Amino acid sequence: MTALLVPFSQEHDLGCAEAALLRGSWYEIDLGAIRHNYRQLREQLPTNVKIYACLKRNGYGCGAGPVAGALESEGADGFAVASLLDAVSIRRAGVGHPILLYPGALPTAGPMVEALDLTVSVSSIDELERWRSVMTRTRVFIKVDLGFFRAGATPLEAGGLLAAAHADSDVQVDGIYAHLSELPTSKPTDAVNQLGRMQAILTGARGDRPVIAMMSSTEGVLTYPDMDLDAVDPGALFVGLPEAQRPTRHLTLRPALKAICTTVVAVKRLDVSLGPIPEIPGFRPAMVLGVLGMGWGDGLPRVIPRNAEAIVGGKRARLLPPAHLEHLRIDLTEVPETRFGDQVVLLGRQGDEVITHEEIAALWGTDVIGLYAGLRDHIPRIYT
Repeated sequence: MTALLVPFSQEHDLGCAEAALLRGSWYEIDLGAIRHNYRQLREQLPTNVKIYACLKRNGYGCGAGPVAGALESEGADGFAVASLLDAVSIRRAGVGHPILLYPGALPTAGPMVEALDLTVSVSSIDELERWRSVMTRTRVFIKVDLGFFRAGATPLEAGGLLAAAHADSDVQVDGIYAHLSELPTSKPTDAVNQLGRMQAILTGARGDRPVIAMMSSTEGVLTYPDMDLDAVDPGALFVGLPEAQRPTRHLTLRPALKAICTTVVAVKRLDVSLGPIPEIPGFRPAMVLGVLGMGWGDGLPRVIPRNAEAIVGGKRARLLPPAHLEHLRIDLTEVPETRFGDQVVLLGRQGDEVITHEEIAALWGTDVIGLYAGLRDHIPRIYT
């Protein structure tokens, strides 16, 4: 495979391919799929609607810097992250487009925020004043809460916050945004009410209305075209996750996470010199036992399901409990030709066999977005 060489962590200067070789485990990320997904969205949006790609949680586990670089090349207008470290990764990747910091960063990081030319979210006059006190010029997006009961000024407070921000000559108001409610009690009709609250805020702002108003993440942009406003900030759809129950925009998305791979770090046939065979499901006399260089500390389940499998030598083989911090057992009895150093696929294709996102998510007791969110930053990523 062709690999894009980029730093894989702050502690190491190795390229991804070299890091994967040294560690023996890696994620394969398909940047072509991310570009494809962006183009699918861009074709559905009016040309005047900007796209701020949400790359929180290290680009949904795919690497914020390389993903931002791929999206910038496709024409993304800006980016949004919750972690300042993700913003640093994007800037280190050479991306100069605007970056919005969702709530999470604190004013103690003001000098770095200013040096990286980031835009902060503010939800109150107190937040505005505290950011203003630590920076020469403060770029802000006003965050409003339309019924999500999370960060953001209430609709009653939003007008005063906008006025205060515009009144300060050292504050630059880049936009105003909100996110639709994702509470388990939310109903489809709530979205209409939340749009009405945003429109009322914008109407009441008059001369203080920012150039950019934004409220559609992945579900919003796929389900409610009326909420496009000036910009949208979806994230999950770029890595191939639609996250919409009743979409009105139908996109053909491709998964960005192509494979989770590790290697065999030990192989042996069990014999009587080991003593009694453990009374653990899957263990049996004279079996060929393999050890993989990946464990629950690397994001695998701490409790291995009875029917969990991996692919080695183009064949499926059973994973055996228990999982350890950095190791996992595999039954190689039906694949006795397996050798030390052979590649093992936990997700993806090898030969004619394939383990899908849906299969592994169900086995690991999560959903597909949970699978992406569980990707560990210390595991090298190979970009293809």
